[in-house]
This record gives sequence, structure tokens and C-alpha cells, in this order.
Amino acid sequence: MRRSAFVGSALAWAAGTRFALATGGRDIDASPGEAHEMRVLLSSLATGPAGAPVAETLDPFTFRWNGRTYRGRYETALLPDGRSGLVNVVPIDAYLYGVVSKEVSAGWPRAALEAQAIVARTYVLSKRRPGKPYDVTAGESDQVYGGIQSETVEARDAVDATSGIVVVFATAPAHVAFGSCCGGHTADAAEIWGNDFPYLRGVVDPHCVIAPEYHWQRDVSYDEFIRALSAFAGSAGQLQRVELRELDDTGRARFVALVGDHATSLVKTTVFRTTLGTSLVRSTLLQDVSLDRGPDGPTRVTISGAGRGHGVGLCQWGARGMAQDGADATQIVQFYFPQTTLGKG
Repeated sequence: MRRSAFVGSALAWAAGTRFALATGGRDIDASPGEAHEMRVLLSSLATGPAGAPVAETLDPFTFRWNGRTYRGRYETALLPDGRSGLVNVVPIDAYLYGVVSKEVSAGWPRAALEAQAIVARTYVLSKRRPGKPYDVTAGESDQVYGGIQSETVEARDAVDATSGIVVVFATAPAHVAFGSCCGGHTADAAEIWGNDFPYLRGVVDPHCVIAPEYHWQRDVSYDEFIRALSAFAGSAGQLQRVELRELDDTGRARFVALVGDHATSLVKTTVFRTTLGTSLVRSTLLQDVSLDRGPDGPTRVTISGAGRGHGVGLCQWGARGMAQDGADATQIVQFYFPQTTLGKG
């Protein structure tokens, strides 16, 4: 989930088999992922002769579309915007086969892949929408899904080893989120999205320091910066400086202040990030925004920060670091979602 998606309640699962997760040999009851199906929107392009994307059934269990092969079957659906959509109907764990290795590297330690599988399963169960034409998309707005070509032996093993297991708080599946790298401290969901859960508050995370974007810096021209933020910067006049204001308990600024020669305009950090684009503003953990000046005024803006993504919930690079240090999947999940347990959804 390299996105700021957030989830609600998950549905109950039927009883299933038993397996041993990496929890010191403890057996956990779990239901097989094949008991439920997901509807994944692959395309909303009207490309077929009848206005629907064209797919080809290969056998009762697979089909081909757009050069890729998928498990399950396909259906066409009428989308709210009037276009036709191609929907992959696939058992949950078969869907997760094509998700886990798109979200994290197959070469990462087994415990990190298992933790990703557990959190991804918890996320997707809550997205089932019987009254809608599909449940999830195949892209970053939900979880990246690439079909059979995206699968690896390591990802399938991690999904199978955790089949049926979800993150539980009290007696219900938890609300979960995950991202690439938290930058050393996960974020409070209440600060980022306004949803307050006791297990989605920031925790100090020393485990993701090895991430490529643990620290990052990006430059943008002053004119481009002002154009993107014109709705906020217009009344400020020519910028004199940019300040990070009201740090929360995780070290994240709640606001970015555009201090101009006429006025000061406050922009919520989450809005600042999405307005400029997440490829430029890599995370919500900003560290500095500075102006470079020429003889005629500002010419460039340099933005620096820590981490990659919204920072809420599971830090994928942190999970990798914990697994390398010997933590199992249960320990990883409970570190990022304190007060939760693992159980059946």
C-alpha cells in the first residue's frame, strides 16, 4: 500500500485449517484464503469491440489480459462513470500471491514477507463491497497487484504459511495501513487522516535506517513551486522563507508556513505533500524547506525529509530490519500495531 488508503471493518471468516506461524511453534487456528474471493479492477478502458476490455480464458483457473496471466476468472462490470471495467475474480490468497512481491522484495527475510502478507490480508478483507462493481483496484490506490507474473516462490510460501491470519484488536480485525519507510518514527493516524486508533499511534522505529530513502532531498524551481501552491501562496506575495510549524509527537510538522512579504499562509503538511506530488515530497516527515536566491529573488526550493510514504502502520523497510535482527512475523506486526494480536478475521 504505497498510498494513504485507510480501511474499515473486515468480514468474518469461515473455520478452516491449522498451521504453525513463526510464533515459537505455537499453532494458530486459521481459515484458508480460498474461502473468499476478491474482485480486482484491472482496467477501466473501453477497448473491446463491445466496449469492454478483451481478455482470454486459458483454462478454468486462469486467463490472459494485456500480456499478463491472472489466476481466477474475469468479468466485465459497468463502472459508476459509465465505462466498462475488467474485473479479476480471484480467491483472496491467490490474489495475495500477486501482491506481496509487488509490495516488498522476494529476497527479504521470510518473517518480513509473512508480516506483509498478514497486513495485506487484513487490509483487503475490509475492502469487500458486495454492492459495488469491484472491491479493490490493482494499483497503488489499494495494493499493487500484478497477477501470476508478479508471483515468487517466496511470496507464495509467506501467504500460504499465514493463510487466514489477520491483525485483530479486541474481537475484530484491526484497521491497518502500511508504507515503504517511516523515517525513524511511524505516524499517528489521527494526525495524518483524522482517524484515532490506539494501535495506530506513532512508535519510534530504529529498524528502517537502512532504507534507501531514510533521508531524501528534492529540488524544484521556485516558479513551479509557486504554481503548484498558487491557491495558498497567492496572498503571501513573494516568499521570504518556508517554515515547518507545530510538530506533533512523531516529529512531523502539522503545517508548512509560506511566509511572504505580504502575509503568511499555512498549508497542512498532508495537503502540501499531495499538492506538490508524492514523487517530489516523498514523505510526511519533512525536515526542511529552504529557498535558494538569485539576484532577482528566489530561484529554487529545496525540500528534505525522512522516509517514504504516509508513515502510518507497518514500515516495510523497518519490518525488513526487524526480521534481519531475528524478529518473527508476530513480533513485527505487534511492534507496528501495539495492543493487537493475530487471529482469524
